[in-house]
Amino acid sequence: MLVMQDVQLGLFIAVMPTLIQVGVSTHSSIFKEILRILILIGQILFSLAAVFLLCLVIKTYLTGPYHRKLHTESKGNKEILILGITAFIFLMLTITELLDVSMELGCFLAGALISSQGHMVTEEIMSCIEPIRDFLAIIFFASIGLHVFPTFVIYELTVLLFLTLSVVIMKFVLAVLVLSLILPKTSQYIKWIVSAGLAQVSEFSFVLGSRACRAGIISREVYLLILSVTTLSLLLAPALWRAAIMKCVPRPERCSST
Repeated sequence: MLVMQDVQLGLFIAVMPTLIQVGVSTHSSIFKEILRILILIGQILFSLAAVFLLCLVIKTYLTGPYHRKLHTESKGNKEILILGITAFIFLMLTITELLDVSMELGCFLAGALISSQGHMVTEEIMSCIEPIRDFLAIIFFASIGLHVFPTFVIYELTVLLFLTLSVVIMKFVLAVLVLSLILPKTSQYIKWIVSAGLAQVSEFSFVLGSRACRAGIISREVYLLILSVTTLSLLLAPALWRAAIMKCVPRPERCSST
C-alpha cells in the first residue's frame, strides 16, 4: 500500500499540468470547455502511454547492458556507479519533462527500471546510495519544517485538530474495511496494525502541495493547512502505532517484535 502511494503521487503530479491549463480557462460555452478538457486529458494520457512504452524499450534494450557496463567499470570504485545511476535518473526525468509529464514520475520510473534487474543489482546500488538518500531525506524534512509556522498552527489549532483527526480516522477506517476483505480470518488482528501505520497523511503530500501551490492551483493558506495537518498526523502516528501493537498483537509476537 505504501508503494501504491508513491505510484499515485507520480500520477497526480503527471496530471497537474492538465489541471493548470483547465484552471486558466476563459469564459466560453460549456461544450467548448468540455471539449477542451477532453483534449487535455487525451494529451496527458498520450504522454503517459509514450512514457511507459519508452520505459519498456529502455528496460528491454538499455538497462541491462548499461548496468553491466557500469558494474565492469566501477570495480573498487563506487563513485563511477553512483555517477552512472545519477546520470540514468537525470535521463529519465529529462524525458518525462520533455513529454510534459512530471520529473518526479521520471525519477520513480528510473528506480523501477533499475530494480527490474534483480535483487542483487538493487542491493548493490542501495549500498552505495543509501547515505545520499538519508542525507537528502534530512534536507527534505528540514525544509518542510521551515514552512510550518508556529503562529499559524496556534491561531488555527481548532481547525487543524479537527482536520487531522478527521483524516486520520477516515484513513484508518477505510484501511480496516479493505484489509478485512483481503486478510484471512486467522490474521485479522494484522488489519488494525497496518491500518494504524497507514492512518497518517503521507509525507509526499508535501511534494504534491508544494507543486500545486507553485502552479497556482491552491492558495498559500491551503498549502499551509496541508503542511500543518500532515505534520500533526505524522506526530500522531507513533502513538497510534504503539497503541495498535499493545492492543492487538498477541503477547508472544509482541515480545519477539520488541
